[in-house]
Amino acid sequence: MENNKLNVLRQVVEKGFGNADLYIIDQLINDNLVEHQPNLKGGKEAVKKAILNLDKAFSNRLYQLAHYSVNGDIVWVHYKFTAIHTGPYMGHEPTGKDVSADVMDIARIENGQIMEHWGIPDIFSIMKQIGVFKPTPSKAE
Repeated sequence: MENNKLNVLRQVVEKGFGNADLYIIDQLINDNLVEHQPNLKGGKEAVKKAILNLDKAFSNRLYQLAHYSVNGDIVWVHYKFTAIHTGPYMGHEPTGKDVSADVMDIARIENGQIMEHWGIPDIFSIMKQIGVFKPTPSKAE
């Protein structure tokens, strides 16, 4: 049973976000999704929009599962995300740079669907890698 719950979240991340598979989203995210990630307010349709935006901004998206835990109806995952910045992202033109970041997701799953979600993508790391944020010198330099 725990593996089934993990598999639901894995499919949403790896196929939905990784391959822009919106069919998976329709199947595995409940219509009444409660979303706690501010930029994804709007339920299932907001999730689809986020996927399409990522698909335009990053090619060769790969989500590699690093850690996970299942506790009752809650699944926690830590992914290593890698991609190439090939399209506009949050108002910034493509750089062609390889990017990588950590992504944490927590989902409450009932009857094979995600009912509630908390997401913590390391957007700041990606923004730094594409040159939006310039590194500041340390005091030792």
